Amino acid sequence: MIPVALAVLVASAISLKAPLEEAAAAFGVAEPGEAITVQGAASGVLLAQVENGAPFDLFVSASPAELDRLAKSGRLIPGTRVALATNRLVVIVRKDLAPPESLDGLDDPRFEKIAIGNPKTVPAGRYAAEALKARGLLPRLERRLIPAENVRQVLDEVVRGEVDAALVYATEAKLAGDKVALGPEVPEALHDPIVYEAALVRREKDAPRAEAFLRFLTEGAGRAIFAKQGFGPPPPR
Repeated sequence: MIPVALAVLVASAISLKAPLEEAAAAFGVAEPGEAITVQGAASGVLLAQVENGAPFDLFVSASPAELDRLAKSGRLIPGTRVALATNRLVVIVRKDLAPPESLDGLDDPRFEKIAIGNPKTVPAGRYAAEALKARGLLPRLERRLIPAENVRQVLDEVVRGEVDAALVYATEAKLAGDKVALGPEVPEALHDPIVYEAALVRREKDAPRAEAFLRFLTEGAGRAIFAKQGFGPPPPR
């Protein structure tokens, strides 16, 4: 359920929800004022909510594609779009399995179930599908792929042993710690760059508090929070 009476509501890719909540707390100390609440979900799900009029003030996506679509429909405030962070894609497997040495190793029959985010709504799943297709693995693995609603669900399925392997963000694998076995990093050349972008959503009223929070995310304190949690810096402009 989407809150409707909050001062500032942020729609966040679920993989960035925790650092954004930490940033919101730090921002509240540095610049006291209206509360900021972060709602996390798959970027594609949040995109649909914004298009259906959900009262978000700020949208943070795990890929530029969602913001491209909102910009084309005039739902973003021009000039507010900015890159916040980057990530990497890695292979993880159940902790009782030996991880493959490379992405190609997922073709091994012992990986009977492989979880990825639903490519239609989850950027992590889209990046994963791009990488598998680029390596010629997608046709062979398609029947083994288990789509999930978001990248956190993908991670949880590996932790619970419901699947044998998965493709997730490096930051998600870091959260799992020794609950999963870490495999290889997916070569970045196999998929589009993983870039988190943010922009202010066009609303009937101005949202100076949301604008100030977005500015905080692009400055030293905000960037330090992302780095601490394993995210890479935004690409050069």
